[in-house]
Amino acid sequence: MNTEHPGILALKNFINAFNTLEKDKIINNLHFPHFTHSDGNQPIKYENGELFWNNLKIQLDEMVDKENWSFSTLDSCEVINETENTLQCLVEFNRRYKNKKSYGKAKGIWIATLINKKWALQIRSMIPVSGNISSLAGTKM
Repeated sequence: MNTEHPGILALKNFINAFNTLEKDKIINNLHFPHFTHSDGNQPIKYENGELFWNNLKIQLDEMVDKENWSFSTLDSCEVINETENTLQCLVEFNRRYKNKKSYGKAKGIWIATLINKKWALQIRSMIPVSGNISSLAGTKM
Protein backbone atom coordinates (compact mmCIF):
# COMPACT_ATOMS: atom_id res chain seq x y z
CA MET A 1 0.00 0.00 0.00
CA ASN A 2 1.38 3.42 -0.96
CA THR A 3 1.38 5.75 2.05
CA GLU A 4 2.90 8.73 0.25
CA HIS A 5 0.86 11.92 0.52
CA PRO A 6 -1.43 12.27 -2.54
CA GLY A 7 -0.11 15.81 -3.05
CA ILE A 8 3.43 14.49 -3.45
CA LEU A 9 2.14 11.84 -5.85
CA ALA A 10 0.57 14.69 -7.84
CA LEU A 11 3.97 16.41 -8.12
CA LYS A 12 5.61 13.19 -9.27
CA ASN A 13 2.78 12.58 -11.75
CA PHE A 14 3.34 16.05 -13.20
CA ILE A 15 7.06 15.39 -13.77
CA ASN A 16 6.27 12.01 -15.35
CA ALA A 17 3.69 13.66 -17.62
CA PHE A 18 6.09 16.50 -18.45
CA ASN A 19 8.64 13.95 -19.62
CA THR A 20 6.14 12.36 -22.02
CA LEU A 21 5.62 15.70 -23.83
CA GLU A 22 1.96 14.72 -24.11
CA LYS A 23 -0.32 17.72 -23.83
CA ASP A 24 -3.32 16.02 -22.19
CA LYS A 25 -1.24 14.15 -19.61
CA ILE A 26 0.55 17.35 -18.61
CA ILE A 27 -2.62 19.45 -18.39
CA ASN A 28 -4.47 16.74 -16.44
CA ASN A 29 -1.88 17.04 -13.67
CA LEU A 30 -2.57 20.74 -13.12
CA HIS A 31 -5.31 22.81 -11.54
CA PHE A 32 -6.40 26.04 -13.19
CA PRO A 33 -5.93 28.82 -12.77
CA HIS A 34 -2.29 27.72 -12.66
CA PHE A 35 0.45 30.08 -11.52
CA THR A 36 4.15 30.02 -12.41
CA HIS A 37 7.08 32.15 -11.37
CA SER A 38 10.81 32.00 -12.00
CA ASP A 39 13.79 34.07 -10.96
CA GLY A 40 13.56 37.65 -12.21
CA ASN A 41 10.18 37.26 -13.89
CA GLN A 42 6.71 38.42 -12.99
CA PRO A 43 4.33 35.62 -11.97
CA ILE A 44 2.17 34.27 -14.80
CA LYS A 45 -1.43 33.16 -14.37
CA TYR A 46 -2.82 30.59 -16.82
CA GLU A 47 -6.61 30.47 -16.83
CA ASN A 48 -6.83 27.16 -18.68
CA GLY A 49 -4.89 24.27 -20.17
CA GLU A 50 -4.77 25.65 -23.71
CA LEU A 51 -3.09 28.88 -22.61
CA PHE A 52 -0.68 26.92 -20.47
CA TRP A 53 0.15 24.47 -23.26
CA ASN A 54 0.79 27.24 -25.81
CA ASN A 55 3.52 28.69 -23.57
CA LEU A 56 4.87 25.34 -22.43
CA LYS A 57 5.24 24.05 -26.00
CA ILE A 58 7.54 26.97 -26.80
CA GLN A 59 9.54 26.28 -23.64
CA LEU A 60 9.82 22.55 -24.40
CA ASP A 61 11.01 23.24 -27.95
CA GLU A 62 13.62 25.66 -26.57
CA MET A 63 14.78 23.12 -23.99
CA VAL A 64 15.27 20.48 -26.66
CA ASP A 65 16.94 22.86 -29.14
CA LYS A 66 19.14 24.93 -26.80
CA GLU A 67 19.81 22.48 -24.00
CA ASN A 68 19.58 19.08 -25.68
CA TRP A 69 17.06 18.21 -22.94
CA SER A 70 15.82 14.64 -22.76
CA PHE A 71 13.94 14.47 -19.45
CA SER A 72 13.71 15.94 -15.95
CA THR A 73 13.87 14.28 -12.54
CA LEU A 74 12.28 15.39 -9.29
CA ASP A 75 15.20 14.67 -6.97
CA SER A 76 13.82 15.94 -3.70
CA CYS A 77 10.47 16.96 -2.33
CA GLU A 78 10.35 18.19 1.26
CA VAL A 79 6.98 19.07 2.75
CA ILE A 80 7.06 22.62 4.15
CA ASN A 81 3.41 22.95 5.19
CA GLU A 82 0.25 20.98 4.72
CA THR A 83 -3.44 21.24 5.39
CA GLU A 84 -6.34 19.05 4.38
CA ASN A 85 -6.46 20.72 0.93
CA THR A 86 -3.01 22.18 0.31
CA LEU A 87 0.55 20.84 0.27
CA GLN A 88 3.57 23.14 -0.01
CA CYS A 89 6.86 21.47 -0.93
CA LEU A 90 10.45 22.56 -1.35
CA VAL A 91 11.54 20.78 -4.52
CA GLU A 92 14.73 20.21 -6.45
CA PHE A 93 14.81 18.92 -9.97
CA ASN A 94 17.45 18.24 -12.58
CA ARG A 95 17.28 18.52 -16.32
CA ARG A 96 19.04 15.62 -17.94
CA TYR A 97 20.57 14.50 -21.20
CA LYS A 98 19.60 11.21 -22.82
CA ASN A 99 22.59 9.56 -21.06
CA LYS A 100 20.94 10.58 -17.71
CA LYS A 101 23.67 13.10 -16.85
CA SER A 102 22.37 16.27 -15.20
CA TYR A 103 23.17 19.54 -16.94
CA GLY A 104 21.05 21.93 -14.88
CA LYS A 105 19.51 22.05 -11.43
CA ALA A 106 16.67 24.21 -10.11
CA LYS A 107 15.04 24.58 -6.72
CA GLY A 108 11.74 26.05 -5.73
CA ILE A 109 8.37 25.75 -4.10
CA TRP A 110 5.54 23.76 -5.63
CA ILE A 111 2.04 23.80 -4.26
CA ALA A 112 -0.46 21.01 -4.85
CA THR A 113 -4.12 21.51 -4.02
CA LEU A 114 -7.11 19.25 -3.54
CA ILE A 115 -10.00 20.51 -5.65
CA ASN A 116 -13.07 18.43 -6.52
CA LYS A 117 -11.47 15.38 -4.88
CA LYS A 118 -8.38 15.61 -7.11
CA TRP A 119 -4.83 16.50 -6.08
CA ALA A 120 -2.92 18.44 -8.74
CA LEU A 121 -0.16 21.01 -9.02
CA GLN A 122 -1.40 24.62 -8.93
CA ILE A 123 1.54 26.93 -8.14
CA ARG A 124 5.23 26.67 -9.04
CA SER A 125 8.07 29.06 -8.28
CA MET A 126 11.55 28.02 -9.46
CA ILE A 127 15.09 29.37 -9.35
CA PRO A 128 18.02 27.90 -11.31
CA VAL A 129 20.89 26.96 -9.00
CA SER A 130 23.45 25.39 -11.35
CA GLY A 131 24.14 24.46 -14.92
CA ASN A 132 22.64 25.72 -18.14
CA ILE A 133 18.87 26.24 -17.93
CA SER A 134 17.45 28.40 -20.74
CA SER A 135 14.01 28.87 -19.16
CA LEU A 136 11.84 27.73 -16.28
CA ALA A 137 8.13 27.75 -15.57
CA GLY A 138 7.26 31.40 -15.27
CA THR A 139 9.53 32.55 -18.07
CA LYS A 140 7.48 34.60 -20.52
CA MET A 141 7.89 32.87 -23.89
